Order: sequence, then structure tokens, then C-alpha cells
Amino acid sequence: MKIILASILLAATASAQACCNLSVTGTSSLTVSLTGAPPLSLALLALGGTAGTTVINLGSLATLNLGLAMPFVPVPIGMTNPQGSASVTLRIPASLPARDLVTQGIAASFSFMSPTAFSLSFCTSNVVAFHVGS
Repeated sequence: MKIILASILLAATASAQACCNLSVTGTSSLTVSLTGAPPLSLALLALGGTAGTTVINLGSLATLNLGLAMPFVPVPIGMTNPQGSASVTLRIPASLPARDLVTQGIAASFSFMSPTAFSLSFCTSNVVAFHVGS
């Protein structure tokens, strides 16, 4: 997966913009919803323990600015629907130790400009803090 993503990033023109909304609801089952994203784009969560700033420099392609401090884990949600929404429900084990987390949504869109050239654009959401475990 990392090799594929790196290859895509090296072959594409990337840009980042804050343009969608993320919400997290629930306790024993968390429902994470991303809305306002570009239709039919790949939706991901960046999940971490601390809000902050992470700058991902893609060289001459672009720079992606996130509202989370390193380290964080990318969690795929799936594809956004034609209205630009995607959601996932995560079951939280009862035995999980209490933990405060933060997450930010990312939508990645691909556009083909010719048979040999395409672009990649990112749409990021607000950062949401939530609590898991007991």
C-alpha cells in the first residue's frame, strides 16, 4: 500500500484545501462521518493522540498540512458517495483502556487529464477530539 501511494504521489500533481466536515458520535460504537468532500473520492482518517501541525512535503508536487501532531495512523473509510459523504462505524472493545484521541478527515480525488497525466487533490476536514474506553 505504501509503495502504491508513493508511486501515485510521485506521478501526480497534488494540492490541499480545507473543504469538508468530520463528525464523531457514539461511545461503544463510534460513527465517523465525512461530509462535503468531493464526490467519488477516496476517504481516509488520520487518527492520532495529539492535535498540532504536521506538514507532509511532497517535494515539487505539494505540501499537505494536517491539524494532527505525529505520530498518527491513516484509516481508510472508503469512497465518498455522489453527494460527497462517507461514514464508518467502529466497534470499541469494552476492555479498551481510556484514551483521548483526535482525528481529521482526508478525501483524495484523482483527475485524468490525458492518457499519461493525471492530478491528485486533497480535501481535509476539521479536527475532532473524542474519547474511547473506560
